[in-house]
Amino acid sequence: MAPGTILGRLLLAAVCSGLVGYERETAQKAAGLRTHTLVGVGAAVFSVASIVGFEGPDQSRVAAQIVTGIGFLGAGAIFREGVFVRGLTTAAGLWVVASVGMAAGSGSYWLAAIGTGVTIGTLYGLRAVDLAIGRRKARLRGFLEVQVGDVTKLEGLLKFIRHIDPDAEQVDFKRTGEGEGVLVLSCNENDVAMMSELLASHRTVKSVGKLSALYWPQ
Repeated sequence: MAPGTILGRLLLAAVCSGLVGYERETAQKAAGLRTHTLVGVGAAVFSVASIVGFEGPDQSRVAAQIVTGIGFLGAGAIFREGVFVRGLTTAAGLWVVASVGMAAGSGSYWLAAIGTGVTIGTLYGLRAVDLAIGRRKARLRGFLEVQVGDVTKLEGLLKFIRHIDPDAEQVDFKRTGEGEGVLVLSCNENDVAMMSELLASHRTVKSVGKLSALYWPQ
C-alpha cells in the first residue's frame, strides 16, 4: 500500500472521529476531542496494519480484536455515582469512532463519512429533542436542590424520597466536596412545599432549596 494512501486513510479517520469528539467536548464530557480522535486513528492504524502485514483470515482477526478492545475502553468512560450511571453516550461515541476508524483504515471512505454524519446528526439532533421533551415535562414540575452531607447514604435517601412521592424523579447529581454532593429532584409542583419540609428533616440532608421553574439540566 502506498504511503499516500495510508496517510489519507489515517487523516480521514482523524477528521471523522474528531468531529464526533468535538460534540462530546462541547458537551463538557471527560472523553472529548483528543480521546475520540486518538481512538479513531488507532482503529485505522490497526486496520491498515492488518491489511499490510497479514493475509487471509488474519486480517479479519485483527479487526475483531479492535471491537473487543474498544469495549474495555468504553467501559472506562462509564461510572456510577450513587444510583446514577453516567457516560453511556460517551462510551457509545467511542465505540462508534472505532468503527469509523476501521472503515477509513480499510478503505471504505464513504462508509466512514456517512457513519460520521449519522452519528453527529444523532448526537446534536436527539440532544435537542431530549431537551424539548424535558422542558415540556418541566412545565408542570417543580425542582428541588438537595445538599447531601453523606453521599454514602444517598441510596437510603432516595428510598425515603420514593416513599414520600413515588412520582419524584432524580434529575441530576454531582459531588461538591469530600463525602458531600448536590441532588436535584423533580416532583409535582403542588408537592414542592411538602417535599422540602420532609427532606429537610432527613439526617443526611444539609439543606433544601427550590430551583427556578425554568431549570432543566443541559
